[in-house]
Amino acid sequence: MAGAYTGATHARAGYIESANGGILFLDEIDSMPLSLQAKLLRVLESRSVSRLGSTQQIPLDLRIVVASQKPLSTLVEQKLFRQDLYFRLTTIKISLPALRSRIKYIIPMFARFSQEAALRLNCALPSITANLSESLIMHDWPGNIRELKGAAERFVLGMPPLGNATRLDSGSFRLKERMRRIEHCLIEDCLMRHQNKIVSAANELGIPRRTLYQRIKSLNSLD
Repeated sequence: MAGAYTGATHARAGYIESANGGILFLDEIDSMPLSLQAKLLRVLESRSVSRLGSTQQIPLDLRIVVASQKPLSTLVEQKLFRQDLYFRLTTIKISLPALRSRIKYIIPMFARFSQEAALRLNCALPSITANLSESLIMHDWPGNIRELKGAAERFVLGMPPLGNATRLDSGSFRLKERMRRIEHCLIEDCLMRHQNKIVSAANELGIPRRTLYQRIKSLNSLD
């Protein structure tokens, strides 16, 4: 609305109104201040929104999808997220596993993100060495996919993908833990290539079928 704030010369739809008739995606809603949470709740309950400086309510027909890095239920307990808004938003909840629990996808996704970054930045694509692969597998990935994409871009630009952590710190993991993670990745990758056929996977790995069963059971119990 004209005059609602400095520089306002005509009415303009905001993000929520612009999504009317479609889907509004709110990323990292766990970082939304409580004051904004109250306003969002009001929009959800009234199914309407008003433009800045106006009292006219504009009806809304949209779907809202939100994403959060932290469990919203935990934030509710900590009084950092409104309980009433939480119940409004959690009609359907989809929990995605952390990247560190999906070891077999780390190297293929890193390779794909590296290819995309090389094309975008018009750079030559470096080779992924065995040492780098081990570093990527051993990394904890607290930033999940975003961190992996950033690491791939740094890799293409010739910088250390994991910063100072690219060269493994000998004190970070015991040898047993290193071997467990690498073995886990190798077995899962082999099973995926052979469509979970134990006999053919065991033949490729060069171990008896019974041994492969035992290793799968042992590795699953450690996840």
